[in-house]
Amino acid sequence: MGKRDIDDDDDDRGKRSRFSGFGGFSNSAPPDDGQPAEIQLDQMLAGFMPAGGAAAPGFGTNIGPIPDIDPLKPATTPMDFSRLGNSLPSEEFPVPRDMVEYLMTPENRQIILEETGCDVDWAPDESKVHLKGSAEQIRKAQRLLQRVLMHCNWGRSENKVRRLLKPPIIESAVVRMSPMNTLPPGQKTLSQTQPVLVIGKDKASDIAIPAAIVSRQHCALELDMERGAVYVIDCSTNGTFLNGLRLPPKSSGKVLVSHGDELLLQDPANGDQEFGYVVNIQELNVRERAKLQAPRRLLTTEESATMGRDFQ
Repeated sequence: MGKRDIDDDDDDRGKRSRFSGFGGFSNSAPPDDGQPAEIQLDQMLAGFMPAGGAAAPGFGTNIGPIPDIDPLKPATTPMDFSRLGNSLPSEEFPVPRDMVEYLMTPENRQIILEETGCDVDWAPDESKVHLKGSAEQIRKAQRLLQRVLMHCNWGRSENKVRRLLKPPIIESAVVRMSPMNTLPPGQKTLSQTQPVLVIGKDKASDIAIPAAIVSRQHCALELDMERGAVYVIDCSTNGTFLNGLRLPPKSSGKVLVSHGDELLLQDPANGDQEFGYVVNIQELNVRERAKLQAPRRLLTTEESATMGRDFQ
């Protein structure tokens, strides 16, 4: 017999002698070495723990049933991340009181969150919006809200606010100008090839108005292909008025125009309050914008240290 066989026999005798001292097992027949390990283990446990879960005589009385533990499932400890949000930057954004009902809706809150990644809490009683997120997320949310408030200076509605927060991309539309008095009507299909409708005294205008108060090119309605919406541009000397308020000059920019807006060609406070048109926009081809993924926020040094303490 080789040394390996001797060592193996000695090991077997050692194992049996160690188990013989436990109560209830010394009088039992040793497990059959020829049986599978699972059956041998069951026989060994039967000597320690009789049926019903009670401890065997001499083995102690405080041993309960063997717990059902999945050996493949690692033990886990719940982590508390509730304190991480407390260190995020926050800002307050003031909102005119007459804009609260149009802006502060659950749907608009979700849109701002999706578009900017910034968390939003409405405070209608304070006429404020509470923003929380990274500096970049807050900046994006502020710019979006500023755009809404700026364009809503010339008329406001919940639908207009929604379009400003998340506008569809209009690729073509029929714009009909319905006169409020005796002005000539007109319409034009705006698209990439013909994006502008011009109103003015010039006979080459899409809608020509031979009136002294009207400039040669008084105003224009433009389908902005990049932004996918119809805007109005004031090109006049005496001013163009959208929903009763004067538009900024051409050099300052253009304003979003919506279906049903009133476009006046003279100051309604000094003259005819119906010297103009009701804008009718029939969208033809509309493309949904690609859904933006909210920018991921990087943890600050302080937040990383907080997480490290929580994990310890």
